Amino acid sequence: MKSTSKIVAFAVTPLVGLYLLFFVELDPARPEMTHTLIVALLMAVWWITEAVPLAVTSLLPVALFPLLGIMNGNDVATTYFNDVIFLFMGGFMVALAMQRWNLHKRIALNILQFTGVKPARILLGFMFASFFLSM
Repeated sequence: MKSTSKIVAFAVTPLVGLYLLFFVELDPARPEMTHTLIVALLMAVWWITEAVPLAVTSLLPVALFPLLGIMNGNDVATTYFNDVIFLFMGGFMVALAMQRWNLHKRIALNILQFTGVKPARILLGFMFASFFLSM
């Protein structure tokens, strides 16, 4: 996406959110509905346009939900920071590190060199690589 559209999305979306916060109420009895719409709108626009890094966009509810009174900070943190999430984050970081240093290509080439090019042997090499990396 062009940088001008990213800048516009970065600047205009919070202004629309402030307008909704101060002048629009979806349900006067439950203002957290409007607040959740604001956070969802901000996240959707920033996610689609990539105006800020996706990691920052995905963490917006951690800061905005307690600030706007949508959820308690402990409840939001419990939802975001559990063991399974950190397991996935660790796996993604290892994958990014492997990709950064082209380790995935080196592993693939070494396995092909070791096993050969027959389909059954390639499958054996793939299973061996999965076994080794999951350790």
